[in-house]
Amino acid sequence: MQTKFQWINPNRYYVRESCPCAWTQKNQKEITPEISELAGIFAADGSMQKEHLCFWGNPHADKKYYNNHLKKLFLSAFNIIVRPHYKLSNSVYGFYVCDKRIIKLFNKILEFPIGKKTYTVKVPTIIYKNKDKKIISAFIRGFFAGDGCLNFDKRYFKDKKILKIIHTYPRIFLKSVSKKIIEQISNMLFNLEIKHFISKKKSRKSNEVDIYVIAVQGKKRLEQWVKKIGFANDNHLSRYEIFKNYGFVPSYTTYKQRQEILTGHLDPWSFYPKGTRSLAWIGRQKDDEKSLFR
Repeated sequence: MQTKFQWINPNRYYVRESCPCAWTQKNQKEITPEISELAGIFAADGSMQKEHLCFWGNPHADKKYYNNHLKKLFLSAFNIIVRPHYKLSNSVYGFYVCDKRIIKLFNKILEFPIGKKTYTVKVPTIIYKNKDKKIISAFIRGFFAGDGCLNFDKRYFKDKKILKIIHTYPRIFLKSVSKKIIEQISNMLFNLEIKHFISKKKSRKSNEVDIYVIAVQGKKRLEQWVKKIGFANDNHLSRYEIFKNYGFVPSYTTYKQRQEILTGHLDPWSFYPKGTRSLAWIGRQKDDEKSLFR
């Protein structure tokens, strides 16, 4: 039997009429890793009105993530195919979802409010109290895809001169103006046995608010993160792949530049002063390559 498609809006999404919402076929109290990850990205970058949900990201850095990963999550969780598109009025890239069943799930089961949630957003209770580590990891992975960053810093206090020039020390950050969700994610990370710390970045202007930050630092903890949580957004994954290939990641690179580095069309050493590669090579003669970038 041929599947029949009903087009709701070519710029939004369409639904397979012969495939009812996958989640409604299950126990309403059962949350899958796919739904948990979608809840994480919604907590970071989503918003909800009575008639729709919407997800919006950066049109350059997040386009591949929306086109590939988020589309697969929605298809797996709900049997709908979302159609990401540019929203020129806001310079963003994303999509709307108008299915009432999905809106009800996000509002009633996942406890996300209609309207503004920036300062009060929290981890849904059904996820936060879940004992399944796959559910916990999935939410953090989704939240990080929207409100996280992976940076690499210099090591100024190290004896090796090369470490004061190139960026070798990994730092994972998750940020939010909601103190509640940062505290909850911190507890979830402790459940996953990933060490970290929380800090508060105080606002400097009267029209700004404090930002709460989770930091996971060091190569060992980065590998723990990759093993237990992972990176879903290629914007972050590209940095990690460069680090694995070269042992360092130049700062202030665009997503396009990182793709060119990974495909061999751009030399990562070109971001540093002349002679940096030679300095690194001299360091290798005195020490093995693994210990050079410690």
